[in-house]
Amino acid sequence: MIDHREEIDTLNNRSWNTMLEAPEEALGYANRALVAAEQASYEKGIADAELNKGWCDSYLCRQGPAIICFQKALDTYTQLGDEMGVMKALNALGVSYQDLGRYDRAMDYYTRSLEEARKRGNRWREAVTLNNIGEVCLELGELKEALDYFLRAYEIVPDDGEAELSSNVLLNIGTTFYRMENWPLAREFTEKALVIADEARERVVEAQCWLALGSIERSSDRLELAETNYLKALTLSAHLKNERQHIEVLLELGSLYAQRGEAARALERYRDALSRAEAAETKSLIHQAYEKLSTAYEGLGDYKTALDYYRRFSRYEREVLNEDISRKIKNITVQYEVEKSRQEAEIYRLRNIELKEKTDELEIVNKQILSIQEMGRKITSSLDLDTVFATLYESLYLNMDLSVFGIALFDSEADSLDWRHFVHQGTRLHRDIQRLDDARSYAAWCIRNRKSIFIRDGDVEYKNFLNGERIAVGEHSQSLVFIPLTIENRVIGVLTVQSYVKSAYTEQHRLLLEALAPYIAIAMENGLIHDRLEELNRAILGEKAELEQAAVRIIHLANHDSLTGLPNRRLLFELLQKSFDIASRSGTKVGLIYVDLDNFKPINDRFGHSAGDRALVCISDRLKLILRSSDTVARVGGDEFIAVLTNVNDRDDIELAARKIIEEIGKPLTIDSSECHVGISMGIAVYPDDGQRIEDLVKLADAAMYLVKHDQKNNYRFATSPKSDSGSAQAPTFLSRS
Repeated sequence: MIDHREEIDTLNNRSWNTMLEAPEEALGYANRALVAAEQASYEKGIADAELNKGWCDSYLCRQGPAIICFQKALDTYTQLGDEMGVMKALNALGVSYQDLGRYDRAMDYYTRSLEEARKRGNRWREAVTLNNIGEVCLELGELKEALDYFLRAYEIVPDDGEAELSSNVLLNIGTTFYRMENWPLAREFTEKALVIADEARERVVEAQCWLALGSIERSSDRLELAETNYLKALTLSAHLKNERQHIEVLLELGSLYAQRGEAARALERYRDALSRAEAAETKSLIHQAYEKLSTAYEGLGDYKTALDYYRRFSRYEREVLNEDISRKIKNITVQYEVEKSRQEAEIYRLRNIELKEKTDELEIVNKQILSIQEMGRKITSSLDLDTVFATLYESLYLNMDLSVFGIALFDSEADSLDWRHFVHQGTRLHRDIQRLDDARSYAAWCIRNRKSIFIRDGDVEYKNFLNGERIAVGEHSQSLVFIPLTIENRVIGVLTVQSYVKSAYTEQHRLLLEALAPYIAIAMENGLIHDRLEELNRAILGEKAELEQAAVRIIHLANHDSLTGLPNRRLLFELLQKSFDIASRSGTKVGLIYVDLDNFKPINDRFGHSAGDRALVCISDRLKLILRSSDTVARVGGDEFIAVLTNVNDRDDIELAARKIIEEIGKPLTIDSSECHVGISMGIAVYPDDGQRIEDLVKLADAAMYLVKHDQKNNYRFATSPKSDSGSAQAPTFLSRS
């Protein structure tokens, strides 16, 4: 069997090498390679062919088919474990979605490609992806972020890298400076890109350079030179069949003619651009064409046609604005910066001294932004105000002189400032609350005017802010910064840093503090809210504890006698049922003793009900002392009690307990210095001998107690309940053990 892999690889290489200048021809090579690879079941060849087809369709502005091809290539590369192929396919999908205006999807794929490149240590692919991310930021108007990404990409391009990438990155840097309206730097970097592209015969990049130079010259009012550059770009775009670039050049040419007052020529270019953009379904270019046509017709006085195009422009503008991409762009930027901050900090190794000099300031600003982000993260990570202030002090101490550092909270109701954190020469001090109408307070002036104070020479400049003598802790500060802390126009407080040295703080120090101010204000408000919530929580927990205690008391009152604290009838019946269940399982008995006091009424009559209550409490205490901890005694009436003896083996045990009760209760009671005697009558029922039901046993014990009370007081009697042969209950009989 003949191996056609070499032939397939050759076709794919031809397609890759010719697609920029001749995408239609390259597409033919890719299709032939795909057919041959499928016949030979050559998976790598299939994936390469699909990738090449996708790029050809992309250059021909057919993004729908391009995405399908790129996705097939990605799936195959993934199955093969081809790391380079996966990175290329991810990047290609990002480019296609970017061309469609789907920036969120584009950033998803670029991010995945960047992660793969960094994981594999492939600096070339990392540079390509950083350049692509920069282009997305550029399209979204995030110029500083875009320039940062382009500079990073240029820095890590390998020394043996292709001219296409180097020239493309330089062109993007020039384009960014153009968008910043820095025409000299824009022209300089674009011309550098043009030289590299021309020498390497990178015609696509060359065409882009001519287009960019045309726009730069038009912005510099060198219109003839601008037209020459545009026409060169148009010729190259037509030759390369790069439809998107062709449309962009037509729009710029139209704008040039409109600027020169050649309305007819401008309309001709705009209409041609719109027709091509609609055919290619490129939303962003259609959007631009509508806007330019509307403006052109308005200039000609054809307001009806101008309004029609403006309506179309508005519709497309809404579609573009409705894309929810800002959040994802920011997330990707933060993700990259956080990852970068974990690595060893180093100055960008620039390719030449000139580029380094022009980017040093940008690097400083970038580091400051990272520093602000890190400080802001630390400050807002705590809800405790003291921790917030201490963290801020430690962070700023590394960046500037903090002879004096303070943060005050503003009380809008009292119109006053409370210095919650004030440090002088490293020592925390207490400061009195300041009134907002204090004419000698920098902080009060800062809050009243909601403006920052930046003083380099306190002896001279203090008069601009204060009436009267200055207030100071020790000697007077010479360098002072006061920053109002606000959230949505609400003043939260004020921050100050001070030094005893003149000109100790620079403009960058002031900008750093103003950039940190929103983080500090948010952290302070979060801390105050947290403190209030803590107070509410403590109050709620206190109320909850009181409610729980009240509930316990209510439950206790519902189940216990209010005078003696003994279980009442309700709780007694619950305990009896549990005792019966345990006795039933263990084969033991339960003794139920119904107790009634003898001669108790004379105590109430002689000493009063209060004395009678004390006597009842004393008797209940004696009953509890006599019984075991496993037994129960309950008060079920005025002078009536029920004792429950558990884990009883026979009636002798119960009888022994009854005798102890008679003996103990018979001891005299001392009431108002007088001794009183009471007797006790008891009826006893036994579970399960005398019955199974609680109510029946209580009635039997009660009946036995009444017999004792009528026959012979201060005694006890057992109750029995014999059964007939049929099982029906007969009239109870009672056995006295006196």
